Amino acid sequence: MAVLNANRNMEDPAVQESIRRGSHEYAPSEGRHGLYKPKPYVHQEYPKMMFKGPRPTLKDFQGQQNAQELYETAVKGWDSACTSSIVHNKSQETAWLKENQG
Repeated sequence: MAVLNANRNMEDPAVQESIRRGSHEYAPSEGRHGLYKPKPYVHQEYPKMMFKGPRPTLKDFQGQQNAQELYETAVKGWDSACTSSIVHNKSQETAWLKENQG
């Protein structure tokens, strides 16, 4: 049995906090606090966003009339381009690359 911290009723609050901030699973235990158990990291290839264009900034529109409106329109366009470029498998990725080759 692990030695519990008298104040917190958990093994080691610092270690538990670092696990909690990563990939973890919470396991209830006796006492007031449960424990966070680390999960192994598994890399997932998909879904991923293919669009890599830079986000527009307000500085790009300085000196133009209606700069704020132009900026907001550009950000909406950038956001929709990012959203529409999400692919879920290799065949979608290949199709997206063919369409947007350039």
